[in-house]
Amino acid sequence: MKRKILIPILIVVSAATVSGQMSGKQKFRNDTVERELKKIEEDWANAYIRHDPATLERILADEFITVGSNGQSHGKAQDIEELKSDSATYEYSTPYDLDVRVYGSTAVVIGRTKEKGHYPSGRQFINEYRWTDIFVKRQGRWQCIAAQVASIPPPKPK
Repeated sequence: MKRKILIPILIVVSAATVSGQMSGKQKFRNDTVERELKKIEEDWANAYIRHDPATLERILADEFITVGSNGQSHGKAQDIEELKSDSATYEYSTPYDLDVRVYGSTAVVIGRTKEKGHYPSGRQFINEYRWTDIFVKRQGRWQCIAAQVASIPPPKPK
């Protein structure tokens, strides 16, 4: 008799445990916010193609800080100045492989970007980066407060 009661109890407990584990892993997912932040990342990449400082002004929070592959850091004003002085022509700058994690009014976006273009001298470039951006939602809009960018070296010739 005890065995007949114990087996159904174990099945219910096991199912509840698995269900709880699965939902716990997905608590940082929010489809609406993911779409919003992916659009912001695209706008950010396109700002470099169009040399559009107004887009960075909107996306980056005043306290924004970024750390590059070389370990150097700088803020919003320097990022905007670098964009303004950038003389490169971009064929594309494409964010991809985005992983968005939402924690209330904070979100982390991890992704990659490929870009291709040339300088006024005609010298071509192809770059790839892996990055992490941290956003906060303020007054109804998402702003990036911090970023870390690492260059991915090109494959070595065989």
